[in-house]
Amino acid sequence: MSKFKINIVKNSLSWESKRSVYICDHFDCKEIGRFRAPKSRIKINEYFMFCLKHVKEYNKSWDFYKGLNVDQIELSMRKDTVWDRPSWPLNGNPNSIVDQIKDFLNNDYSLFEKDKDLQGFLKNKLIDEKLTKEENNSINILQLTLPISIDEIKKKYKKLVKIFHPDVNDNNKEAEKKFKEISEAYKILLKKFLNKSK
Repeated sequence: MSKFKINIVKNSLSWESKRSVYICDHFDCKEIGRFRAPKSRIKINEYFMFCLKHVKEYNKSWDFYKGLNVDQIELSMRKDTVWDRPSWPLNGNPNSIVDQIKDFLNNDYSLFEKDKDLQGFLKNKLIDEKLTKEENNSINILQLTLPISIDEIKKKYKKLVKIFHPDVNDNNKEAEKKFKEISEAYKILLKKFLNKSK
C-alpha cells in the first residue's frame, strides 16, 4: 500500500490576519511605527503610528483639554464621573420632601375647592391633625394655611389687629365685629396649639 501525502492548506483566521507594517508618522523618521497615539481629542479613535522615540515625545506634549476654557474642562470632568451618561438628582432630601408636602397641603386647587370646611378637613387629615369645625373657622378667619405654628398664629394676629382695631377705624362697627372675630379665633387656636405642644 502506498502512502499518500495530503497537503492541508491552513488559511489564516480573521484575527490572525497579517499586520501591516507602518512607517513612523513623524517627518524625517524611517523607523517602523509600532505605537498608536490619538490624533486629537475629537478624533480619539483615529491614530498616528510612531516609533518608540517619537511616541514618547508625542505623549509628553499631548493635552486632551487643549483649546477648552475652564468651564468646558469642568463640565467634561463632571461628565466623566458618571461615564458621560445623563443623570438626575436623587429624590430623598428630607427638606425638599417636607417642602413638597407643604406645597401639596397648601394647594388651593384641590378636589374639594367648593367646600372649604371639607378642604380644611382633608389638609388636617393628611398632616394627622384633628381640628374641629370651630378651629377650622378660626384658621380661615386668621387667613392661615396648614401646617401652622404658634409663631405664625401670633404674627398673623398682630398684623390683623393693627388693621381692624376700633381705635384705628374710628369706631367702625364692621371693623369692631371683625376685630372680635379675630380675637376669638386667636384664643381658640392658641389654646389648641399650646395644648398640643405640651
